Amino acid sequence: MNERLLAKDPPGWSAKELLDELLTRTVRIVAFDFPFSIPDALLRDEKFATNARYKHGAFIGWRTFNAFVDEQLPLGEPLDFRPFAAWRSRSDRARLSARRVTDIVAGGQPPLKDKFQATFQMTLLGNAVLSRLWESRRYRVLPFPGGRGTCEIIEVYPGATLRQMGLANYKSRPEEAIRLGLAACMAAGISVDVDARLRALCCRYSSGGKTPDYDAADALIAHCTAILHAEGTCRMAIDGDAFAKRSEGAIWVPRIACRS
Repeated sequence: MNERLLAKDPPGWSAKELLDELLTRTVRIVAFDFPFSIPDALLRDEKFATNARYKHGAFIGWRTFNAFVDEQLPLGEPLDFRPFAAWRSRSDRARLSARRVTDIVAGGQPPLKDKFQATFQMTLLGNAVLSRLWESRRYRVLPFPGGRGTCEIIEVYPGATLRQMGLANYKSRPEEAIRLGLAACMAAGISVDVDARLRALCCRYSSGGKTPDYDAADALIAHCTAILHAEGTCRMAIDGDAFAKRSEGAIWVPRIACRS
């Protein structure tokens, strides 16, 4: 796996390659850094659904939403987001750019934000992948009810994880972010041996332009959060509001501050 990351430019997998990997070799805990759902107000908005040519009223629930996204978004290259063009309407941007409860609490981005960042594409592509993992009956997507399988998928946000560890401006300090993530795993009793070449890649690779965006470092922090979740030291960023969790999902963060 390290060789794949080190040999490919840019590093990583396409969505289809990652899906195939997770279905071929199941993983106990999968941590994804993208919004798992959209605000409940949009899920219950019939106009929002019909604007994308959904024919059965409002989506109402998360599972209906991501199954529809999966139907409309084949994972082959090039990806085609045109079926969802109405969800990028400039005239309706204020409504479409709403945040979920968990985004507000954890400082996350609006799931359908399509300005300056690729959150819009990540939300839709990610939900297409989630739908297929759910249908495999090998993975449960937390905290949504239902689903089968012994493996779990959680939503993480590296920025929220690192704020719990005392690092606010992590985007400009990838080495410190990695150090804190690995130290948190060590504090939970798990030693993570990271190849020096991979660590260097995480500190170097950026998908941003003038403003650095260290995606590989984000992925390593997501990995650390998955380890902490497996060790029982993570919690949902929203404590109450069970209804919001069932509908909108929740970002998982370390249970306690893990400063080192």
